[in-house]
Amino acid sequence: MSTSQPTEGQKVGVTGDAGGVAVPRGGAPKPGAPSGKRDVTSWIGPFFQRYGVLIAFAAVIIFFSLESSVFLSLSNLRAVFSGAASLSVIAAVLTVPMIMGDFDLSIGYNTQVLGAVVVTLMAFRGWATGTSIIATIGVGAFIGLLLGSLIAWSKVSAFVITLGAGILLQGVELRITQGHTIFQGLEASYVKLAQDKFLTFTLPVWIALVVSIFLWYVTRHTVLGRRMAAVGGNQEAARLSGINVEFMRTAGFIIVGIGAAVASVIITSQAASSYPDSATGLLIPAYASLFLGAAILRPGEFHIWGTLIGVLFISFIQNGLTLLNYSSSTTNVVEGAIFIAAVLTSRIGRQRT
Repeated sequence: MSTSQPTEGQKVGVTGDAGGVAVPRGGAPKPGAPSGKRDVTSWIGPFFQRYGVLIAFAAVIIFFSLESSVFLSLSNLRAVFSGAASLSVIAAVLTVPMIMGDFDLSIGYNTQVLGAVVVTLMAFRGWATGTSIIATIGVGAFIGLLLGSLIAWSKVSAFVITLGAGILLQGVELRITQGHTIFQGLEASYVKLAQDKFLTFTLPVWIALVVSIFLWYVTRHTVLGRRMAAVGGNQEAARLSGINVEFMRTAGFIIVGIGAAVASVIITSQAASSYPDSATGLLIPAYASLFLGAAILRPGEFHIWGTLIGVLFISFIQNGLTLLNYSSSTTNVVEGAIFIAAVLTSRIGRQRT
């Protein structure tokens, strides 16, 4: 009885298709063949990288809703969204220069100065509500133009210049207000701006949503947005491709200035006054929201909807801790931990992309 040896290239002892890969009978998979374990681990990491923050957000909502019966009530949701309106605007506009690699550490003081401006124009100059708001937006755009031009054409780090600008603006605010709260002389229509409702939510909530939608469209669906992304990716390459890098960076800070003016109107109308340190506490939560957003859906990339989710994440945590009667120190500890975790997650995302 004769036997024949298989020639080179023939499959030996194939027992099944195995997904289109030949597996020798009784042996281990060939080197390089897909492994079931490897298939599972290959998507677990990217999945949690893209959706981990959203899962954590859902867990936070579930936890606080179980601990507090009013957490998900409509009245509490109104309060959360109204309280997050100014933070949403600040974080959204900060996303624009961050896309291009620029920080703005002066936005808190800038917002306070603009709040003092809009209130002073009404209280001491007798200006109407609409005129005061338009003038304040113009002042905000002018401050952004000055900062952006100085940063873009001097080649000095935005981090350094905006840090110094923040100190300067703090002095300007003190000069305007003399360190006092200004509440007399405000028009009733200005105060009503924070109280009027549309579809059960106050106007500041809708203002923040409109700002976010507008910036999302600009950054994702316009030539301007694509040029901003190019500047953030590589400034020299963007310049060689014909993009005016200095103009783009300046435009980013003008947007921040306008956003600071809008946020100042929201803050002062909600408080019916301009008061010291009204916005400095928003800087850290705003950047925490930015970095949380950079770890959502498109890891390592700053984008408007991610930032907005980050704002809501932080706002819900603040609200939940308040409902459970935790101290402000606990809230600060939690916010700091979230910020560190967000930065680390965003950094990992950038390294993997």
